[in-house]
Amino acid sequence: MAFLSVPPEIHARIIFYLPSIRDLAALSQSCHALHSLCDMKTRERFHRIRVYTKDTSINETFGLLMEILKNRRLGYYVREIEQYWRPTGKISYVKREEQRDLKKDEMDLLRAAVQRAGFVGPQESAVINMLMQNTTQGAYRIKTYSHHNRTFIAQALAAILISVSPNLKALAMTQPFDSYYPFYLDAEKWPRDWHVDYPLDRLLRRANADPANTPYLQNLRKVYMMVEEFGVMDDPRFYNHIEFFDCMTLFDHLPSIESIGTDALEENENDIPRLVSGSSNISKIHLNHCSLHTPYLAYVIQSCKALREFQYTIGGRGVRDRSYPLFNIKTFIKSICPHKDTLEVLDIDAESHMYYLDPYHQEEGLVDQEIDERATDLYMDQEEEKLQFLRSFWGNSGSLKDFCALKRLSLGIGGLLYFAKGVGENDERREPVMLPDGLPENLEYLCVRGYGRSQCEMWDAQIDALMAFYKSGLSKIKEITGVEETIPNAQDVRRPDDEEVSLWTLKHAGYSL
Repeated sequence: MAFLSVPPEIHARIIFYLPSIRDLAALSQSCHALHSLCDMKTRERFHRIRVYTKDTSINETFGLLMEILKNRRLGYYVREIEQYWRPTGKISYVKREEQRDLKKDEMDLLRAAVQRAGFVGPQESAVINMLMQNTTQGAYRIKTYSHHNRTFIAQALAAILISVSPNLKALAMTQPFDSYYPFYLDAEKWPRDWHVDYPLDRLLRRANADPANTPYLQNLRKVYMMVEEFGVMDDPRFYNHIEFFDCMTLFDHLPSIESIGTDALEENENDIPRLVSGSSNISKIHLNHCSLHTPYLAYVIQSCKALREFQYTIGGRGVRDRSYPLFNIKTFIKSICPHKDTLEVLDIDAESHMYYLDPYHQEEGLVDQEIDERATDLYMDQEEEKLQFLRSFWGNSGSLKDFCALKRLSLGIGGLLYFAKGVGENDERREPVMLPDGLPENLEYLCVRGYGRSQCEMWDAQIDALMAFYKSGLSKIKEITGVEETIPNAQDVRRPDDEEVSLWTLKHAGYSL
């Protein structure tokens, strides 16, 4: 094995920078000589750090932080950080008596870390005070006080951990600011030089505003925003909301950022679009088990400089007022057209929100008419700012075949046929095309949802032509699913109280990065 022939110090340096803990584990098991160098037991302790708001977790996490401060090398082992508990209410931090007993040299290390993270003046002393608490309970165990207190303490721990973890690749977290944060960010009401923000929120905003001069978050690639189960108003039966647009602006200028995702999201009336078109470094968007209007998705799509993956699925939750947001496929196609040369993965499972693509409208030739009428209904009551945004890309045109980088595609049968036909620059009607002529030439995987034999003659003819083309070997397609066996379109949970088994929850399903 050539690797074993190099000097031990080279072994140590290579192992130190290996990004994958799985690769390290395999290397450790494959060679006894490298086992001690890999130090898997220590790496596994620091690989993923979870910051919960229970006293036991706060104290365990603080212990890990102090270990890192005493041995900065350990900070390089941290690859993932999870931060739980979401702020509720506009509130400032109230200092309490310090509860931890640290030696002078330990206190010096902690203070230096807080300063390196960018907290100075009143914020420095406040963050240190948060870190020096060993319990979230107030003197009289007042529940609301404890809730706010644990938010600040957990955020302080997460913020300083991030600042001492240069190899951090993934971050899963709750919204780090209060939902009433337009007031919270108002400089006249809250002078920024003395008001103590939520520490994690402040750290992320500062880093994203000036990434070139920030020593941390340089390698962050993936972000997952936890929507539910951590706010006092959250209900796991229904879609819930956070200010997702503004959460995106915490990371969108970081140099290595790639993806952001969430589950169970619905729109929030406070979520004012602050995304600048073509400004974001984020290239992969994953919005699963969500319930969102098409213009909302368009804001997210248009913000990306180069979109490589886009996933939007519905289902797994109930709709509070039982009225789902219509998915307008024409708007969606026009919004994603600027990414024809970069989009590699597209997965839309929302055809249950596209009633106009059902067999009746297909066979009667009513699809275009229904979409155009719905498009008018959808936007007639929009604010002028939103109308201007929609007009900014309404001149876009294109079809599925134009997406030359697309390799993996998952759509409902109706959406697939409409996308293959495409949309015109001036809303002119286009004639249907057969799927063999309408697919991108680099497509390797196709998932067709909602198709069943004999539902619609037009669908059957298209699928027959598709399968003949696939079997001919004249394309790059390696796999097609959803033809032999129907893959149902996702559905909202109609009666969440009676269909608990159909509900998606973070606690049971987890998240993926």
